[in-house]
Amino acid sequence: MPTVSFVIEREDERPLKLMDGAYNQLENMIVTGVLKPGQWVSETELIELSGFSRAPVRSAIQRLSDQQLIAVYPRRGAQVCPLDYTQQFRALELRRVVERLLARSASKRADQRQRAEFSALVKAFRAAAKKGDQTRMTELDSLMFTLTLEAADNAFASKAMTSVKGLSRRFWILHQEAHGDTAKMANSHADVAEAISADQAEKAEAAVDALIDYVEQFTLQVIGYNPIK
Repeated sequence: MPTVSFVIEREDERPLKLMDGAYNQLENMIVTGVLKPGQWVSETELIELSGFSRAPVRSAIQRLSDQQLIAVYPRRGAQVCPLDYTQQFRALELRRVVERLLARSASKRADQRQRAEFSALVKAFRAAAKKGDQTRMTELDSLMFTLTLEAADNAFASKAMTSVKGLSRRFWILHQEAHGDTAKMANSHADVAEAISADQAEKAEAAVDALIDYVEQFTLQVIGYNPIK
């Protein structure tokens, strides 16, 4: 897998690190179902669960609210947003457009180091597909998401994609065991990464379309829709 470089952390970066840490911790707990859809939580409970102090947790709650993973009600507390099938389809509408743009941009703008990391992800995704390793596939998905945003270098598209990523990840993780095909999902991600690493913009866009097509089919299976052929 790609190597990780380390830098000296400045004093003024520490609050940002704490806010990101609290957000990542709570987002992961929501996405993986530790905090269940519809569950009511207080700020104090989130502080205890995350291990972070009040200020970073408040920042995380705001970000999660913006992404419709937590709903905040004055004087009542906060609720983990219930699963919403309509939201899932709307998120996929956005993902298809924005993910195509990000894949195309990443394939054109990635530097040598980033292309090497995409190539490493291809191999890792293929290995996860052969083993049907959902946990590993989810880890790789997060790595690829971060790398793609970095390589695409488009802050506006990154913001749009980040707004729905948590919703999409949660929907997959909570339903994949009953309805998902981990190998297909992993290989679909590998196809996108492979095209980006090879500077093949059109192929990268086509791979994104195939990935979203599969997620749409998966979502229809979850809701029990079986079109007559």
